Amino acid sequence: MTVDDRPLLVTSALPYANGTIHFGHLVGAYLPADLFVRYQRLLGTDVLFISGTDEHGVSITAKAEQEGVPYRDYVTRWYEDIRGVFDRFEISFDHFSRTSNEDPHYPLSQEFFLRLLRAGAIAPRTTRQHYCTQCDRFLPDRYVTGTCYLCGGAARGDECKQCGAWLDAVKLIDPVCTTCNNTPEVRDTMQYELDLSPFSDEAGLPDKYPLFANWLRNAFKAGRLKTNVRTTVFEKLLVEGDGLKARPITRDLKWGVPLPAQDLDGQALEGHDDKVLYVWFDAPVGYVSATIEWARDLAKDPEAWRRYWISSQSDDYSEGDAPWPGPRLVHFIGKDNIPFHCVVFPAMLGWQGAAQDGDDFIGPGAGERWVLPENVPSNEFYNLESGKFSTGDNRTLDNAHMIERFGVDALRWYLTVSMPETADSRFRFSGLQSHVNADLADTVGNYASRVLKFVASRMDGQVPQPGADFEHTVPMPGADGEHAVRTVDRTRELCAAFFEPGTEHAPTLGTRLQNYEFRRAADALLDLARLGNLWFDSHAPWKSRKLDDLTDCHTSLWCHVQILSALAVGMWPFMPGASDRLRGMLGQSPLTDAVPVPRLDSGHHECLWRYDELSPGHALGEPGILFTKIPDDVVEEERDRLGATS
Repeated sequence: MTVDDRPLLVTSALPYANGTIHFGHLVGAYLPADLFVRYQRLLGTDVLFISGTDEHGVSITAKAEQEGVPYRDYVTRWYEDIRGVFDRFEISFDHFSRTSNEDPHYPLSQEFFLRLLRAGAIAPRTTRQHYCTQCDRFLPDRYVTGTCYLCGGAARGDECKQCGAWLDAVKLIDPVCTTCNNTPEVRDTMQYELDLSPFSDEAGLPDKYPLFANWLRNAFKAGRLKTNVRTTVFEKLLVEGDGLKARPITRDLKWGVPLPAQDLDGQALEGHDDKVLYVWFDAPVGYVSATIEWARDLAKDPEAWRRYWISSQSDDYSEGDAPWPGPRLVHFIGKDNIPFHCVVFPAMLGWQGAAQDGDDFIGPGAGERWVLPENVPSNEFYNLESGKFSTGDNRTLDNAHMIERFGVDALRWYLTVSMPETADSRFRFSGLQSHVNADLADTVGNYASRVLKFVASRMDGQVPQPGADFEHTVPMPGADGEHAVRTVDRTRELCAAFFEPGTEHAPTLGTRLQNYEFRRAADALLDLARLGNLWFDSHAPWKSRKLDDLTDCHTSLWCHVQILSALAVGMWPFMPGASDRLRGMLGQSPLTDAVPVPRLDSGHHECLWRYDELSPGHALGEPGILFTKIPDDVVEEERDRLGATS
């Protein structure tokens, strides 16, 4: 197995510290990333998994003020809640940070601003903004509600949830101050803006930002990005309407990253008092500051973060499928975050310009630049039964209760197989029941139980000695009927092929995981378990045992122990707990112990994505129950519970 030797940084969207995490969030940006990262760790890839809470913005200040609590106390409460949810669902971040950690997040965010300002991508501009005479202050967008002037739906500030458009808040119909319900007036004010118009200038972009234009053309080519992401970026943002324009990146607030007092030449910045960087500007910088924290506080190597974020200025983004030079960056996000991660943040990274003599930057120095994303996997929306997940409307599922009732493995599996990879999908209790019962209990669990109990009772719990040349007649993948095969040779081929990278026309489990096709990856895992069950029925070791045909019996049992060993490794990205339990039953050490999280160093590790043959005489552990079925009455109870709370 050839492992990509480039460092790989994987991020999950920073959850907003203004409420808890529900299943819709989990399947959007967190569980898919964890599946991908766990696979990369087994490959031995130099991978780092980063996220953290987004703790600034007007929604947070508004809620904290309503509750009468300090801003930091408010976000700390939600940080602890969100981190707890991820821990319970075994989302294995190497570091989970907070954007309110002033060192290094504040100076790094200010550096982004100042470098873009010097490069001409940011400029001050007099704008029109709502002013509430009763509150005696300018109102950030999210302090204003009204009617969308495009579709007539209910809008909040610069966003309409009904049509999904970015809005000019001062154009809202019948605006209202969310703090006092007063009708605000519109006044002139000064804010700094990030000019996004070069995105819409197809002819001028290569002249202004040649390397960035090359990245944009080749990163978003068909086949590199998922179709839903490419459609959103090119059709909805860069083609439809009037194109992209400048967007404000400062706000008149007291909570957030303060606007620097001076530019890089030491000149005072106009209107810097009482202004902070807009949350959508400083939030993605949190990926970088979190990586710096990991290097400084966990790896104890303050410069280790640079291997994941800094590329050479000469590294280009070539056409074709050849790997790009430098580190790899992959953002896992929800559907509503596509514009920020495919347009705004790449512009913030790519438009800063080269460092000059005398600059003392945290980020790229002379001859260096920020890496740009290799991919931005995003899922569609995930709904709940017949409606939507909504914490505000209390249409959600209690995470702690669901884990206690069904277990983490069952929930991770069902969230994977029902993931909205190409279209909206939904959580259904009937679907959870059918997949847990059929996929896990009847297919994987039943197979493991049949094999391991037989070996425990008839083979003294040890792997038997197979007959090297013994043949069985069994069903074969992709072939009709049954075929005579040399069991030992075919088993080794089957288990080894299970871990091969595969091809476009013959994808394997690893291919599916590498290409962010997690539902198909789950099918590939089940295919091996289904085949194992078919072979076990065909081998019928209980019959050969009764006939004293021990070579037949021993060979077939040896075969199935090897298949279970392969399954245990393949299960780990999906259900690490169940994988570790199965490996314990096989007398193997848990993969979780072999892949420590958080990682405390950088570089490649031993490849564990492989078939390790269990030798004759190897002592197995105690057989047990891997999965339990969900009965009908539990499904009905949970449906009733959802109805009572929604």
